[in-house]
Amino acid sequence: MRPSGTSEDLRGIAYGNGLFVAVGNGGAVLTSPDGADWTEEDSGTSNNLFGVAYGNGLFVVVGDEGTILISPDWITRTLWASGTGNKLFGVAYGNGRFVVVGARGIILTSP
Repeated sequence: MRPSGTSEDLRGIAYGNGLFVAVGNGGAVLTSPDGADWTEEDSGTSNNLFGVAYGNGLFVVVGDEGTILISPDWITRTLWASGTGNKLFGVAYGNGRFVVVGARGIILTSP
């Protein structure tokens, strides 16, 4: 067992482009090139984050209040307007499309 560097609950993890990204409560985002040594990153939000996926050269993170963060590498990140205030619980990438699911049956898609 290795310490992650945060005491926040972690909710999701993804791997892509040589980087693991883990997300969790209080806007926690941690990155690791090897899954063993972790660095806490600035997510730009204090909202709880529930899911993360990698695809098409991007990490997409979802969370409370319709939060969607997009980043290729966590050196830069963008807060994307989801158009909803609902909690977003999960995200997946497949067939050239990101699919996000959330509270009250919401489903969002984007290439």
